Amino acid sequence: MSDFGLPQVIIDFKTKSVSAVQRSARGIVTMLLKNESTNTSKFYKIVDSTDIPDGLTDANIDRVKKCLLGTPAKILLYTLPLDSVTPAEVEEGEEPEVIIRQDAVLKKLYNIKWNYICHPTATAQEMEDLATWVKTKRNNNRKTFKAVVSHQPADDKGVVNLTTDHIRVVNPDYTDALNRAGGDAAQVPATIPKYITYTAAEYTARIAGILAGLALDRSATYYELPEVVDCDVYEDIDTNISNGELCLFDELDGNGVKIARACNSLHTFTTDVGEDFRYIKIVEAVDMITDDIRDTFKDQYVGKIINDYNHKMLFIGAILVYFRGLKGNVLDASPTAVNTVDIDEAAQADYIKLKGLDDPADLTVQQIREYNTGTKVMLSGRVTPVNAMEDLKITFLM
Repeated sequence: MSDFGLPQVIIDFKTKSVSAVQRSARGIVTMLLKNESTNTSKFYKIVDSTDIPDGLTDANIDRVKKCLLGTPAKILLYTLPLDSVTPAEVEEGEEPEVIIRQDAVLKKLYNIKWNYICHPTATAQEMEDLATWVKTKRNNNRKTFKAVVSHQPADDKGVVNLTTDHIRVVNPDYTDALNRAGGDAAQVPATIPKYITYTAAEYTARIAGILAGLALDRSATYYELPEVVDCDVYEDIDTNISNGELCLFDELDGNGVKIARACNSLHTFTTDVGEDFRYIKIVEAVDMITDDIRDTFKDQYVGKIINDYNHKMLFIGAILVYFRGLKGNVLDASPTAVNTVDIDEAAQADYIKLKGLDDPADLTVQQIREYNTGTKVMLSGRVTPVNAMEDLKITFLM
């Protein structure tokens, strides 16, 4: 096996750090929509409105367009049968037909690269199932999937819970009719409503598009939704936000409806998952770093590089170069911020104990660090993501 030169990996990591903000604004949305009148599922890759297939219902076309407003890199669209589709009758002894539902599509998504998932046509149970699936894949399989759901108190950093209903948007058909009528509203047919009202579930498409298309140099807090006329008003919005709800609101300041706080559904904190993880921007940063390091390891190390101490240290050095390139919009650049990675000495010692060939107590720290760990590369580190300005406290003295 050939030796490995450090420069190529450093260049790769430097490229990733330089392009971090740009890449963070090009996230991928996976969207599920109930659309088919038969027991079938179809897949479409949508980059812009010209890619929207003819076979979608008008309502589903609208949902896709709402997502595209946020300028994600692309939408991976999977259509599902409508709820009205039932199994076909079969002869006695034959296997009953199984209707394709959400869970069948989720099984296809495990090894596909995407950032956010939404299902604007989901039932409450399907929303719950989607949130649970994302939580499970993040916690058990270390995936960086994220979901935008509605009315699901998932209490998880990977699940965004939109709870604002009665989201009113001006009907484009009404606008067209008004223009044809020369601006005379009285001439617009009464059959064309002025507004379209969306539920929180339907508007998950819009929120997913925003979050996937937003760069890491800002937060989605106070992100304006110019198409929205008004929406439900919360009696105590601070409490809703504290409970992990993503809320829309209008301060009546002339700037329209905005995202109140770009938070996910996490509201129970531990020593491992602190309050910082309630912010979507922070989770985005950590997820991007995780993906970049994991992808580089898989592409340039797995099966190609011998697993000795020197090559481990080369890999660590490349990651540290990558961290330095992220300081500013992604990682905190202040002198007190900690952004580092190193060999996990505790994990190395546990590995030695497990093998039972040596006693870590008889080894020096350096011997533990250099111990042959087979195929395993065990590292530990710490990063300090930087958030955006969102809260102000100012006191004037006289």
